[in-house]
Amino acid sequence: MIFVLALAVLLIMWGLERKNKSKDSPISFDDLLMGDDGKMSKAACVMFGSFALTTWTIVYLTINDKLTEGYFGAYLAAWVLPAVTKLMKGPSPPGPTA
Repeated sequence: MIFVLALAVLLIMWGLERKNKSKDSPISFDDLLMGDDGKMSKAACVMFGSFALTTWTIVYLTINDKLTEGYFGAYLAAWVLPAVTKLMKGPSPPGPTA
């Protein structure tokens, strides 16, 4: 089962990367690893890795019928709650210029 899951993830990533090379696609896999300055960002790499690992864990627990409300709630609190909070808060006002 783990082999099938790993193969599915690799095929999805391969498909995204292939779509990324198409000039018509607005989706870029590289954007997940870049900072606001357009350079590779350590923080973005860590966030992407953390998201991938926790999502893998949730899928694995679901497949093995071991997913509980606590695990799912922790996953939502870690990844969905900050995004919703940022959307509700709106953009921050511009700060004073020096």
